[in-house]
Amino acid sequence: MYKKKINILIIGKNSYISKNYIKLSKLKKNIELIKHSEIKKINFNKFTHVINFSIDPKIYLKRYNLTNRIDEKICNLIKNKNLIYIFPSSRLIYKRKSLINNNIFKKKNFYANNKSIIEKKIIKSKQKKHLILRIANILNFNLDQTKLFIPKLLYSLKKKNLIKFDLNKSSYKDFITFDYFTKCLDILIKEKKTGTFNISSGKKVNIHQLGKSIINGFGKGQIFYKDKLYRDSFVLSNKKIKKIVKIDLSKKEILNYSFNMGKRLKY
Repeated sequence: MYKKKINILIIGKNSYISKNYIKLSKLKKNIELIKHSEIKKINFNKFTHVINFSIDPKIYLKRYNLTNRIDEKICNLIKNKNLIYIFPSSRLIYKRKSLINNNIFKKKNFYANNKSIIEKKIIKSKQKKHLILRIANILNFNLDQTKLFIPKLLYSLKKKNLIKFDLNKSSYKDFITFDYFTKCLDILIKEKKTGTFNISSGKKVNIHQLGKSIINGFGKGQIFYKDKLYRDSFVLSNKKIKKIVKIDLSKKEILNYSFNMGKRLKY
């Protein structure tokens, strides 16, 4: 039987995640990159996979019907196409119920609800031809996205020699690197996997320990805890993806990566 060569369309030319994925991917020769405004010009028949890395900033602050609904538009264009639609979702899907009516998490509540709505629409439209990725915190060195956890820490340390936490000191999170994320996604694409997968390290990394690693790499700085603290600890189960992706990301590697991010802040 004829096997269609893997061809990937990535939507989101300005996306920090798409730029890093393409840079590290072993499949980069099979990738075409476009802006989200170009989707109506595309012949989707030549692709085996479509990934939407573009994101409307309103998804963090507004209800779904006030966003650009880009995933819904893409799904309408590819509904009857024999390709897999890949959607980067969020670990906050699992916390959605606990976020409701919590003013501290108001913005996260919008984001989680919108991601949940999009997931449901994708599943309904693409049925068995979808791949949803619920992603842990990526250790991303991007000082422009200061609304995100890691960039916010890095920016504050570089500008003020200070890392501020509004999290309890005992809080922990699940972190991954871009290299790990890319390897996981490459394998899922090669294996033509569908369904919902957590992309996570499965390791508990204490936020204070992570902050100290970044500061040690930078060579100076302090950690400051705000008066009003909350708990937001999580570790995603990676048992499902580990059956397919035979690689591991250790806590030591995560902390070493954090140290090196701190070193990069010097330049």
